[in-house]
Amino acid sequence: MTSILLIEDDAIMGESLLQRFELEGMRVTWCRRLAEATSALEMLPSAVISDVRLPDGLATEWFLELPGSMRALPWFFLTGYGSVNDAVNAMRAGAREYLTKPFDIENLVTLVHDAVAVTVTKDDTAVLGISAAMRRVESLVHKVANQKASVLLSGESGVGKEVAAQMIHGLDPRSEKGEFIAVNCAAIPETMLEAEFFGYEKGSFSGAVRAHKGYLERANKGTLFLDEVGELPPSMQAKLLRALQEKCFFRIGSEKTTQSDFRILAATNRDLYAEMNAGKFREDLFYRLAVIKIELPPLRERPEDIRWLTEKLLAQMVLEQGRPIAMSEAFLLNVMSRQWRGNVRELRSYLEEAVVLSEAGILDTPSEPSRDLPTANVSSVNIAPLQSVVEVAERSHIQRALDHCEGSVGKTAEVLGISRKTLWEKMKRLSLSV
Repeated sequence: MTSILLIEDDAIMGESLLQRFELEGMRVTWCRRLAEATSALEMLPSAVISDVRLPDGLATEWFLELPGSMRALPWFFLTGYGSVNDAVNAMRAGAREYLTKPFDIENLVTLVHDAVAVTVTKDDTAVLGISAAMRRVESLVHKVANQKASVLLSGESGVGKEVAAQMIHGLDPRSEKGEFIAVNCAAIPETMLEAEFFGYEKGSFSGAVRAHKGYLERANKGTLFLDEVGELPPSMQAKLLRALQEKCFFRIGSEKTTQSDFRILAATNRDLYAEMNAGKFREDLFYRLAVIKIELPPLRERPEDIRWLTEKLLAQMVLEQGRPIAMSEAFLLNVMSRQWRGNVRELRSYLEEAVVLSEAGILDTPSEPSRDLPTANVSSVNIAPLQSVVEVAERSHIQRALDHCEGSVGKTAEVLGISRKTLWEKMKRLSLSV
């Protein structure tokens, strides 16, 4: 259940907020002084709503002295003594919003719901994304993890193929014994491919001053992940196929076979099936690698994942940098409007740059045109498809209603003004569960 820490000394205002948020199905802890709130804050509530001027001090000053983990929570400051300086200081310290009394309580409720949306739903269990497409990918990952079958992960660059491969390895019981060995096939010079894959003995060629274990040997009892496998030249494809079939190979300069029992995962951003039909990739190797095929859709086709990923990546940056990072709704809307041709990798890079260039970690709408969107022609601006935006809003609204009704489908349908059958159909289509 979502928990709210309310810090308000005004009895009428406090009672109103307490009742309103309890109607939303949230658990509210109400403190009237900062001294009381200190111990309540240690429970790390989902969000904090605080008056600025309290009997024992200014909440904004107290806020600045808190540990980074507490300041990283969604904070909402309320005051009847609005000032620009207090607002700026609160936002720079990591506050989500600063509202001047009198304010619209319904607006505050909406803001709090948006701030804790990731924690009040089941999305915290997601690894790859919360969209229906990525939920299906994760379901398939769980199914294949316990199998030893080879898996071919395909999708655009930066879409998360290696993350999916690491997830398969982590769920595989064999992973307790062996390592996850990732190999970028495009980054190894063709003359060094055999030495890097199979290893070599000391003195086997000029520069071989000691024996070296190759990737296949190091992956013994673990997982060998071949990224950009389509970049392997034909000669190496043939040698790799033999090693995969027989689970043994020769180190360069050795007459003794080396055994290695590993699971093979591969990834490509190219249409490997088309390249196989064109004679550019060995057919026998393709079917050896692609026993199970998993396609990861690009980020622009699953806009509901953009917000989730943005929140997740910024939370990681808060932990890494040890300082709060606040994001305005305008900044988020700008992020949501982009195509992200580089997918998650590009999104991470953009957010890292925005954090570095921000004023005290406050991310606002960029003043300059997007780096990846042309501005000369209005028709070329990338706008998310209407249907995807509608689905995001519908999913969020139904989930909030389910949470409010504590998972009761009947009550939720009544609140939404639709039949149980219609609600079940929508939940199935939007991949929602009670």
